[in-house]
This record gives sequence, C-alpha cells and structure tokens, in this order.
Amino acid sequence: MGRTPTDELLNKHKNAANIKLNSYLDSLINSNDPRLMAKADKLCYWIEDWIKFLDYEPDFSPKSLRRYKRGEIIKVHLGFNVGSEEGGLHYAVVVDKNNAKTSPVVTIVPLTSVKPTTDINNLKKGSIYLGNELFTNLNAKLSYSNRLLKETVSALKERIDSLSVNSYLIERATICQELNKATQELELLDRMKSEIMKMRIGSIALVNQITTISKIRIYDPKTDHDILSGIKFSNEKLDLIDAEIANNFTNYKI
Repeated sequence: MGRTPTDELLNKHKNAANIKLNSYLDSLINSNDPRLMAKADKLCYWIEDWIKFLDYEPDFSPKSLRRYKRGEIIKVHLGFNVGSEEGGLHYAVVVDKNNAKTSPVVTIVPLTSVKPTTDINNLKKGSIYLGNELFTNLNAKLSYSNRLLKETVSALKERIDSLSVNSYLIERATICQELNKATQELELLDRMKSEIMKMRIGSIALVNQITTISKIRIYDPKTDHDILSGIKFSNEKLDLIDAEIANNFTNYKI
C-alpha cells in the first residue's frame, strides 16, 4: 500500500520540485542559446496547459465529445517531448478499430509533414509515406468553410447597416456577437491554412510512436461541426498503417 504523506512532507517535496524546475528553466533562459531559450518557452507553455488538463479532469466527460472513428484525423496536444518523441500540437490518425464514445482514451499514430530534405524512399523503420491525401482533403474543406464564413460576415455587416433607428441598439449587440464569432473562426481557418501548407508535399505516419492518449488532449474536432470533423484517410492508406503496425509490434508480417 502507498503511504499517506503528511502536509509537511508534501510541502517539502513541492519546494524541492520547484527549486529544480526553476533552476533548470533559469539555466535554459540564461544560456543565450536561441534553441535552449525556445525550449524553456515551450516547457513553460506545456506546464500551464498540463495544469489546465489536470484541473479540468474531474469535470471531463468523453460523452461531451464526438465519436472518433478509425482513420479520422484529429489534432492533439502531445505535451513536452523528451528526446525524439513527438510533442506539442500534432495532427494524428485514429487507429482504434471501434472506439466507444464513452471511452476516456483513444489510440493514435502521430503524423508529420514531408520536409524538402526528406527522402521518402528511405524512411526510418516505423515511418510510412502517405502522399498528400490529407492535404488535398483538408485544403478542400478549409476553402469551402472559408467561403461560407466570408458570406456570413458579409451578410451580418449588411444586417447592421440596414437596422432601423428603433431596433439598432437592441439588435446590434446580438449581431455583433455573431459577427465577432464568425471573424474569429475566419482567423482560425487562416492559421490552419498556414499549418496545412506544410503538408502539401505529403504526410508521414510515425507508426513507431503509436500511443494511447486521454481525450482531454484533443484540440480538434470536439464536435461534428468542427473543421477536422469527417476528415479521414482512405482505406488504402489505413492498410499501409495497419501493415506497419503488424510488422513492428507483432510476429505477423504483412
């Protein structure tokens, strides 16, 4: 059985941990090495996000999220990486055969984009080239959503301009809220557009980094209306991933 620590022991442990963390961060920040300073920045962001996850955990229910199907693309927060682990916000493919909506976890394979220097014919074991299928599908949906949102913004602005004097103060506030929401969604689409442009050469599935994560880590999609909802790989690409999983983690060769 585990011991029950006293308040005194907990505070002593907390202070020791804080001293180590502060000392490590100070060493990175004072190094004057841009790479190490960036590492300190990422670590601080991750600690903040991690605390948010832990704070949200008691109230989290996977039922509040959509159901995630095999082959679908999700964006997840993998945290602060150690060594060659993938970390931070990452696109990933769901590989569960049948993930229940009530399940608090989901199994994924992280994805990375093909770099100009990447030799797709000589990838490391456990990495699979998937072509630019993801870029094509996601770019098409982003373009469609962008067009609809711009039409919505234009219509809302016209509604504000056409308001009568009597209804101006009453209706304007509600319309402005809708306008602000649509504008924020457009800004999000622009950021995502910039992200996925990195995928235009193609994507690589990092099968050797397959992992099971809490659904608390899912950034998008959370509902059936979010931008990544319904974006998935074809069965042909999933077969490639399945074969690599079998070859790397079982005695079966495909």
